[in-house]
Amino acid sequence: MQNWIGEKTLHILGGKNNFDIIRYYLSFAVFFAHFGILTNTNYFLPTSSVDAVHGFFVLSGFLVFLSYIRNPQVGHYANRRIRRILPPYFFIITCCFFLGGIISSLSFGEYITSTQTWKYLIANYTFLNFLEPALPGVFSNNVVPVINGSLWTLKVEVLLYASVPIVYFLMERYGKLSVFLFIFIFSVIYNEFFLFMYSNTQKEIFLILKRQVGGQLVYFYSGTFLLLYFNFFQKRALYFIILAMLVLWFRDDNIVCKYMEPLAFAVALIGFAYNLQWFTFLRRYDNIAYGIYLFHFPVIQFVVWLGIDKINIHLALISSILCTILISLVSWFLLEKPVLQKRLPSFKF
Repeated sequence: MQNWIGEKTLHILGGKNNFDIIRYYLSFAVFFAHFGILTNTNYFLPTSSVDAVHGFFVLSGFLVFLSYIRNPQVGHYANRRIRRILPPYFFIITCCFFLGGIISSLSFGEYITSTQTWKYLIANYTFLNFLEPALPGVFSNNVVPVINGSLWTLKVEVLLYASVPIVYFLMERYGKLSVFLFIFIFSVIYNEFFLFMYSNTQKEIFLILKRQVGGQLVYFYSGTFLLLYFNFFQKRALYFIILAMLVLWFRDDNIVCKYMEPLAFAVALIGFAYNLQWFTFLRRYDNIAYGIYLFHFPVIQFVVWLGIDKINIHLALISSILCTILISLVSWFLLEKPVLQKRLPSFKF
């Protein structure tokens, strides 16, 4: 499989790029979208939260598949993915559980013995967040009582990661294009089926099912497609990027552009990552974009619960941003980075 890319291309792929600034932009696009929803304001970035999530899947398809190509051992691959994803994920669920016990409108005894509390823990620890997204008496007066509306993507991300060794094997056996074509057709049919079911029944469950792993395969493997045909793409990058921007512009008005949108999105993101040098300096620093994405929702909810948005919406925004960044830094240096480096922090008093 490594021969499909070549050593020279692998060297280029590992060189200067803008993935860090893209991650930060996508994280804050989700942040601002959620801030607007949770505070009933119009704070936003040009990129919607839906597009930002799709962007993350595109980047994962490119970078995670690249990681697997470099070391196609399932044990090593699974170990790296688990250590990157799970510690901060479990950390935020646990923190919200304890914070909920402090701020809940229920007494601590009622809170700790509530069936909803334990359903929340079990559902979220097992990635089934939609089964119980709220804690009893917590944020019940906010616009929505959901504890962390960002967590649903982690289940999808984990399942997409799990698909990589399988797709790798199938590509070796049946060829890249055949497997890509099957994935794209399957994912498009999956999306259209559940959209059709929702349109005819107006049942929310069909929208929930639509955005699960089957619907996101097309974005994840659009990133992988760009990876495996990187040389062809890079030689014609300018033309492909212009075409991709046109597709994205007309995606809501043209059925061909609608179905080409995931691949166009991948072209735009990967093209920006490797053909502009403005933000490559960020690679010298630790990246906390994952923490920002993971922690911002409960932080905004807490700020709203305190009523800061009613005092001054700009103060609420600044407070939410600073608290999210602070928690993300703490998580990175005391939890995520030590786990990735296979060591635990030592504390001296």
